[in-house]
Amino acid sequence: MIRTIFDKINPPYTLHDMNVIAFEVDENTITMRTQSGMIKTANLSSQVDGYVEFHDVDFDFCYVYIYNGFYGNVGTFSGEKMFLKDFIDSFENAGFSIMDENYGYNRVCYTGFLSKGGTMGECTIEIYHNGDMVFVDETEYTGMKEVILSHDSEAMIYLVPAEVAADLDKYCWDFAANWVWHGPENGKFLKHFSDNQLGAVFGAPDFIDYLNKWAFPDYQSKLVKGLGCFGHEIPEEYRNLPKYNF
Repeated sequence: MIRTIFDKINPPYTLHDMNVIAFEVDENTITMRTQSGMIKTANLSSQVDGYVEFHDVDFDFCYVYIYNGFYGNVGTFSGEKMFLKDFIDSFENAGFSIMDENYGYNRVCYTGFLSKGGTMGECTIEIYHNGDMVFVDETEYTGMKEVILSHDSEAMIYLVPAEVAADLDKYCWDFAANWVWHGPENGKFLKHFSDNQLGAVFGAPDFIDYLNKWAFPDYQSKLVKGLGCFGHEIPEEYRNLPKYNF
């Protein structure tokens, strides 16, 4: 018997509770813009400015379902199914608040509330795309800075995004308390010990790998040098650097 756990898709950003204010169509590319950007899921759930692009959209398989009535009602219902392109053509002076999002192999499904002309009702939008779905983060990052990391071992200087250095305790804690246990790669951290108790084994290099692969893939963190001492023995010239011991 083979039992396979299918891990849910973990997008780097979420549009939950975001209000879509515009769909821009350029041939087979859709740019979807929201009123308040996006939420960066791999980065302490911080809100950033940005938008989403869908490439090589097949409009023949993209639909919108508009239901009469309010979200949460059960029983029989009435409404309209229409092509996404027709929906976009009539979207002016409307808003679509996303309550839930589902990502498949090449299909995205958003459910939420459509508001237009003083009325609001439940709505589902399906976008079928053969190309990439791209989250465009417009945040202005401010370069890289040095920090000191250790895990009851030699203290090491790493170069990390300035945003991480400015809030190092929170980033490290979020990684250790949440990502290690619940992230898509948790299998390489979690171990069963002799008393059958579940624990996690990780260190500073794993945190750097997380930053490079998931949180800040466009700003690669790296090891600068080892200090040849433990965290409580930091030389005076480095004591003002942000530091964290896992």
